[in-house]
Amino acid sequence: MALLAGLMPGTGVASDTRVAEKDIGYTCAFPSGEEQVDVTVSAELPSTSGVGVEVQPENVHLELTVPRAVLGEPPSDGTPQLSGSARLATTVTQHGVPTTVMWQGLDIAQSPVAPDKDVVIRAAGEVPTVTPRSSGDLVFAADRLEMDLTLRSAGETAAEPVALAVSCTVDPDQEPEFADVRVPAPEGGVPATPSTPRLPWEREVSADPRGAEPETGADADGPRVPIPPDCTLVYGPVENPPRAAHGYMAGYSNVKKQNAAMAFREPGHLRLQLNSATAAYTCSKGSLTWLKSAATLDYNGKAQMPPARSTFLTFGFMPTTATVELELVGPTTIDTLSEGPDPVTRRRPETTTAISNMSVRLYDVKVNGTPLDVGPDCRTARPMKLVLTGKGSTGRNPAAEGYTVMTGGPLIGSADIPEFTGCGATEDLDNVFTAAVSGKGNYTKMMQGALCVDGVPANCPEPPRPRPER
Repeated sequence: MALLAGLMPGTGVASDTRVAEKDIGYTCAFPSGEEQVDVTVSAELPSTSGVGVEVQPENVHLELTVPRAVLGEPPSDGTPQLSGSARLATTVTQHGVPTTVMWQGLDIAQSPVAPDKDVVIRAAGEVPTVTPRSSGDLVFAADRLEMDLTLRSAGETAAEPVALAVSCTVDPDQEPEFADVRVPAPEGGVPATPSTPRLPWEREVSADPRGAEPETGADADGPRVPIPPDCTLVYGPVENPPRAAHGYMAGYSNVKKQNAAMAFREPGHLRLQLNSATAAYTCSKGSLTWLKSAATLDYNGKAQMPPARSTFLTFGFMPTTATVELELVGPTTIDTLSEGPDPVTRRRPETTTAISNMSVRLYDVKVNGTPLDVGPDCRTARPMKLVLTGKGSTGRNPAAEGYTVMTGGPLIGSADIPEFTGCGATEDLDNVFTAAVSGKGNYTKMMQGALCVDGVPANCPEPPRPRPER
């Protein structure tokens, strides 16, 4: 969610704030049927802001009251506890041009549900900023509301929780506008030009060599990793202007046949494009957000890790030393799946999967100290597919645990090394290296450092270089 929120600095300070609050009529689909409810939308916003200055809604709250019966049958033992998350689609309009801004990850704090009283559902959380690129009032309006609710037992015996996915739409007779922010023309009389407000991730990717080149032909194709079958798409996939970032990665990759590992101690330089597409899902036990990113490597202008020198006892007795070169074939695809908040810890678990296709090249080979001329193109006959997974969570105190794309951490996986071809300057050595190196299930553990992200001062200009960990 930090990737969505942006954390981008503004160019000034918005003036005096005020609380905007409005009751808006919605129709919500509950298990028992549709129910008309009033949803109170509340947020603290500046009265006036400048062109190019971020407008940050603060103290965002949603509240609605529903009859107890619409939640269906709760767990039978003890007083049930209600918790969950909500997301509200808002529309920000300037000069008649609307822009959809998703207020995602609004937490519904756990609260008891009495059997004979109406249920008050309250959601709160942090939401993205909007930056006006021209003068003219910004008008905020509420749109579709989605809630993932969970009823859990508070009794001594833990009954199975009841998960509810609730979808609400604004009633046709309602005026959903709940706030406006005045954006006057800057001094000097610069005229207003119709444009859509800029969201936090909408920044032009600079030509700074630290950032990655923009993806060509980027689209909003869906996840390249499996989505749980009980999850239903509710938003997206939609494209976002990607954000440039860079960082470093080092680690070990086993050669299973040799019972040894190649050490990539010199960190490889990663160049990334973050959050080029996103989608949201509702699942039987919560919610799920998908983020798409991509990465490449940069070593002296080549998309590869720094060469690694390794020594093995080939076939168990012959010391063989070689330089190993891992080169990317196409960009690394990165899929992050972020779950809704845990009802107890309030942390959001997330899983990141990075998929790379890499060519493995061997050169400068010595067998028992004697040079072996393998030629300039001794490499795998086809790219090696390397799948690495990182697991972590986001929240508060600390902001991140385990692996996240922004903060780094351990990425673990395995690869199948294909057979070799092109080995040998005067004789065919393909079978020798295939027999000694190629094979399935080669465990890999890479450590990624924290990233320097375009526009975010942390870890910039030179992010930390990690050390390999076994």
